[in-house]
Amino acid sequence: MYITELILENFRGFKDSKSIFFSEGTNVIIGHNNAGKTSVIKALELLFGNEKSKRLTIDDFNKNITIEELKEKPPKIIVAAKFIESENDEDYSDDLVTVSTWLTKIDKPYEALITYEFFLPQKEEDEYKKVIGAINSKDVHDYWYEIEYNFLMKYTYKIYVGNPEHKNIVEPESMNKFDFQFLTAIRDVERDLFTGRNSLLKEVIDFFIDYEIKTDEKMKEIDKKKAIKERKRDFSANAKTLITSLQNRMEVGKKHMLKYAEETGASFDNLIV
Repeated sequence: MYITELILENFRGFKDSKSIFFSEGTNVIIGHNNAGKTSVIKALELLFGNEKSKRLTIDDFNKNITIEELKEKPPKIIVAAKFIESENDEDYSDDLVTVSTWLTKIDKPYEALITYEFFLPQKEEDEYKKVIGAINSKDVHDYWYEIEYNFLMKYTYKIYVGNPEHKNIVEPESMNKFDFQFLTAIRDVERDLFTGRNSLLKEVIDFFIDYEIKTDEKMKEIDKKKAIKERKRDFSANAKTLITSLQNRMEVGKKHMLKYAEETGASFDNLIV
C-alpha cells in the first residue's frame, strides 16, 4: 500500500483542488523556490504527523480569494491523501487491516482515503457572514485581518477516513502505525523566529496589548471586544510604519557602507568591492 495521490485545496500556494501524484517507492520533489515543495511535506505532516500541532495560522490559507468569496462563506482548508494497494500486497495484509475503515473501493486494487479539514464550525457561520458582510472596504487584507483576530481562534480541525461526507473520525491507534519523519528546513526556523509567526511570541504580544482591557471589570463585554479590536488595529498600523521606517533606514545605511567599501576596497556582505 502506498500514497498515490495528495489533494490540496485552499492550502498555501494551492487555491483550487490540486492533485499531486506519487509512485510506489522513493519519490523526489523538485521545483524552484516558492513552488510549494515544503507545503506538500507540511500537508503530509498534517495528516500523519503525531507530534506537531494540527492547528493552522492565517498564513496557511491561500490568499487568492476574492472579497465576494470571503463574504459568501468562511475559507476552509482541505488536505487529503489517497492510498492504493501495492501489486505485491498479500491478501488481508496488515496494511489492509490498518485502513479497513478508510476504504473507498474494496475491489482489487483497494483504495483508501484520509482527509484533513480546517474550518469554521457551522454554528459560527451566521456571525461570520454578519461581521464580514458589514466590512466596507475594497482592500482584501481588511477582511483577512478580521478573520484572523475574530474568527481564527474559533476554527477547528477534523481528520476523516473513508468518504469525508460520512464524517468518520480517524482512530488514534491507526495513526500510530504510520512512521512520519519531517526534518524542517533551516529557512523555516529563521522565518518562525523573525517574522512573528511563532505562536508563543504572538501570545506574549497579545497579552501586553490588551491585558488592562480584559481585566477591566467596569467595562462591558461588548465594549471590551470593540476596544481590543481598535487596540490591535492601531498596533498593526504603528508596527507597519515602524518597519517601513527601519527598512528605509537600512537602505540608506547600506548605500553608505557600499560607498565606504568602494573608497577603501573593503568587503561588504561577503563581496569584495
